[in-house]
This record gives sequence, C-alpha cells and structure tokens, in this order.
Amino acid sequence: MLALIVVAISMYGLMTKDFSYGPISSLLLGILFAIMGIEEYKMKGKNGWGMFLIIGSLLIIVMALFSF
Repeated sequence: MLALIVVAISMYGLMTKDFSYGPISSLLLGILFAIMGIEEYKMKGKNGWGMFLIIGSLLIIVMALFSF
C-alpha cells in the first residue's frame, strides 16, 4: 500500500510538473525502504540486502527532512 502511495505522488508530480509534494514522496520512500530492510534483515541476517536498505532509508529520510 505504501509503495502505491509513493508511486501515485510521484506520478502526480511528473504529470503536473508540481514538485511541491516531492519531500513527502521521498519521506514515504525512505520509510518503505526501512520496512523492506528490516524484513530482509530478519529473513536472511547479515547475508542479505537488509543492512544496505536500512542505511539507504536513513539517508533518504534525512534528506527528505532537510528539504521541508
């Protein structure tokens, strides 16, 4: 559901050239990456992509918060 919201906000911005909702989309994308990273880390431990996704999500969330 969260992925659909991110795609919908991004498509709205691309179609209307109104990028005022960009930080919200980035924040939701960071949250989505964090959820995916936690699930991946629980399933595969240190051998999977979980830690990479968690670090990436933190970077995206920090950048989204600074762009508000």
